[in-house]
Amino acid sequence: MYKSFLACLLYIIIPVTALSQANYRAGTLSQINVNVKVAETWKLNTKLETRQIFSSKKPEALASHRFDYERTDLNFILTKKVSADNTVGGGYLIRLEDGRFTHRFIQQFNHVKNLEVLSVAHRIVADETFSADNSPEFRLRYRLGLEMPLNGQQIDPKEFYGKINNEYLGIFSNSDPDLEIRGLAAIGYNASDNNKIELGLEYRVNEFNTQTKAQQFWLTIAWFVSI
Repeated sequence: MYKSFLACLLYIIIPVTALSQANYRAGTLSQINVNVKVAETWKLNTKLETRQIFSSKKPEALASHRFDYERTDLNFILTKKVSADNTVGGGYLIRLEDGRFTHRFIQQFNHVKNLEVLSVAHRIVADETFSADNSPEFRLRYRLGLEMPLNGQQIDPKEFYGKINNEYLGIFSNSDPDLEIRGLAAIGYNASDNNKIELGLEYRVNEFNTQTKAQQFWLTIAWFVSI
């Protein structure tokens, strides 16, 4: 029943014209984020993320409309607050996909500015991915995020808020370089100062060097906990 409900929901939220494209994936992306303060200016973020596919199509192939578990990611990022608005960090991600492990090393910089009724976040990330079956992959990412309360001047406990992210990824490996563009629109509920949940829709597109671009449509569910 759970899988059927999610599949039906995805077909409602994704336009029919998008699903008619020759190269796409559609599914759910769920994650749990736990932030732990380990020192006065240091935090450890642990994130567990899974992806499930409910519909997909490759060029010159028939569309598949069945549940398919894709992968699980577990990453750890240690960050240090270097000023009122800026943090730097680094970490490690391990991915399980098709019974194989992939390893990624991450370096990042965050700048968050809280305005009167809007929070503006800039994030720059460099990462390096290694696996036994593929060439090393290097990526440079920039993300702009906006977050605002849906009522009042700030996001208080037991209130809803809106979030919009726009991200650009440059991807470099032995194959041709690629660009991926991501967009996310989400609604969050701030249960308390240390506990919130978000539900959103995310669109990704890449493979601009091919005639048929690869598109992704995700229903995102995220839970954030601070300790």
